[in-house]
This record gives sequence, structure tokens and C-alpha cells, in this order.
Amino acid sequence: MADTDTTALVPGQSIARDNGERMGRSPGGHLVQLRRRIAEPGFVVTADDVPDAVLTTDWAHANEVFDRLMHPG
Repeated sequence: MADTDTTALVPGQSIARDNGERMGRSPGGHLVQLRRRIAEPGFVVTADDVPDAVLTTDWAHANEVFDRLMHPG
């Protein structure tokens, strides 16, 4: 995702790349990313305001976590 400019994203906005990876800004303005893992099979979901990343091999679970971080509460 390094080739995608995240500064243009506004709070509440998310975009998907052609490979299914997603990124967005939560309503609070925090960067949220869903990426494919490189070293091992699976996916990682991160948010710049959450200290721990979520690692999973399940695509549906990764999307659920991304949506939950994008729309807390």
C-alpha cells in the first residue's frame, strides 16, 4: 500500500485496491489498513490508534475487523 496516498482520505472514507486490500480513515481520522501478509499466508489489519495488529488467515474475519475499526460503536 505504500504506493497509495493516504493523506487524501477524509474521516469515514475508505478505498479498495485492485488486489482487495483496503484502507481508510476512521471517523476520528485514524488510518485503518487491511493488507495481505507477505511473509506468511493471511491478512493483517492495523489502525494507527490501536497498538496491536490483527493477524488472520480468514478473509471474512479481516474485513469484519476493518469495518469495526472504521465504524466503532
